[in-house]
Amino acid sequence: MFSSVKTLAVVLLFGLFTLAGCAEYIPVEPPANTGAVFQRSLDEVQTAARNALTKMNFAITKENSQYIEGVHLKAEETVESNDGELVGIWFKPRTSSVLVLIDTAKTPNDIAGQRDWEQPLLAEIMRELQ
Repeated sequence: MFSSVKTLAVVLLFGLFTLAGCAEYIPVEPPANTGAVFQRSLDEVQTAARNALTKMNFAITKENSQYIEGVHLKAEETVESNDGELVGIWFKPRTSSVLVLIDTAKTPNDIAGQRDWEQPLLAEIMRELQ
């Protein structure tokens, strides 16, 4: 009897930890070899990234000198009601250029309906810098 209760408790705890891990989804900084390098100043690249996010219906939710995070808003959505794609953009300044890394974090319950925003955002940042 005690053994089955103990086993049940372990299974329930494992299930709770699994669900808790799925509840938080955040962008993860990708490896440096997956990014794009722009021969511009950090300020110019950050401004282009902000403009690209806005044009593609993202609301900026976090921002500092090395990182911008935005959530993709669909029609009638607010930042609070959104459970869609969350994008992180990292800026790695170099001597005369800036490496830009992008990752799309997807919610576990709707991965099929979500898209990767890395390439479309890079393309829009390039357009903004022309």
